Amino acid sequence: MEQKTRYGLDEVPMAKLEKMGIKSDFIDKMEQKELTDFLNGFRSQKLYTVSAKINEESYRIPAKIRLQREEGEIKVRIHPIQRLHIPDSFMGHAFTKEEKTALLQDKNIGKTIELQDFSGKIDKYYIGIDAKTNEIIPLKQKNIQVADTIKGVTLTAAQKEKLSNGEKVQLKGMTGRNDKKFSATLQINPAERNIGFSNFKQEKAAIQTQEKSETQKQNKAAKVGG
Repeated sequence: MEQKTRYGLDEVPMAKLEKMGIKSDFIDKMEQKELTDFLNGFRSQKLYTVSAKINEESYRIPAKIRLQREEGEIKVRIHPIQRLHIPDSFMGHAFTKEEKTALLQDKNIGKTIELQDFSGKIDKYYIGIDAKTNEIIPLKQKNIQVADTIKGVTLTAAQKEKLSNGEKVQLKGMTGRNDKKFSATLQINPAERNIGFSNFKQEKAAIQTQEKSETQKQNKAAKVGG
């Protein structure tokens, strides 16, 4: 791989994964960004059916997987689907009622907050809920860079600041597949570590309506002038 990652392909513990029920060709099915994230120790995007023991009973359960080095050994950690629950506090931050509501309803706290990591260091984070596993996912604000232009639209300073702060931004006139224009709500998605799009709306119909209206005006003007 050209891009340097935390773990190399040759370090992935294939034997352990196969013992868990994951076939070794799962790496070949990953897209480049997904593979890079996985080799950097992030949770997999997909859910895999893995073997797990719960109260001495063996089960096959869907879960995300990630790599983690412990005492020089690379292990596989699983993240099964869990019941959605927002605790009273998380990484040193006490959630307010409004913040809990935002996480439950939007799966996104909608702002940046200060959290304390295991070493005691305090930093600004986004917080979201993994839509597939219901886990609370923190993401350092400094690990996300908001581009000046998104899908062909140049952001204003205010829009860029709102996105950087974890807030929602409505953006119109973006160019999607086949050069189709669309609008959407943008917001940092901590679970996916990117800018998420929601509330899509194609603008083609609106453009056609505008063109039709202009044509009718021109025809009307031509009749009046004639």
